[in-house]
Amino acid sequence: MRASFVIVVHTLVFNAAGELLLLRRANTGFMDGHYALPGGHRQAGEEIVTAAIRECREEALVEVAGIKPIVVMPYDGGVDFIFEATRFSGEPGIGEPDKCDDLLFAPTDALPSPTVDFVAAALECRAQGVWFREFH
Repeated sequence: MRASFVIVVHTLVFNAAGELLLLRRANTGFMDGHYALPGGHRQAGEEIVTAAIRECREEALVEVAGIKPIVVMPYDGGVDFIFEATRFSGEPGIGEPDKCDDLLFAPTDALPSPTVDFVAAALECRAQGVWFREFH
């Protein structure tokens, strides 16, 4: 039997001070109250980078550009593709208030608590130039 899995995209978006854009999940039923990157599920037939751009627009009201891959992190049931936007435009804001109740920029060495675990793992991979990491 062939395996099927979920494809999820996330994007690291930094401001001019090098702080990371994070959104606090709310009312989703999964990790509510935790800060996370803009991201979400790839839609059927959608290119992965297109999904990352769409999710940043929908969730954080920013247009991202210069998308580059950072790390691929398979997990039980799916795979996360983590990208970095080299630039963004627009005023960051909460685009989906039914799924998010806070937005902030945080220094990467002082992430708010709680932040979903994969964010620190992705930042570590970025710093080390590691493109693949199993995530449990």
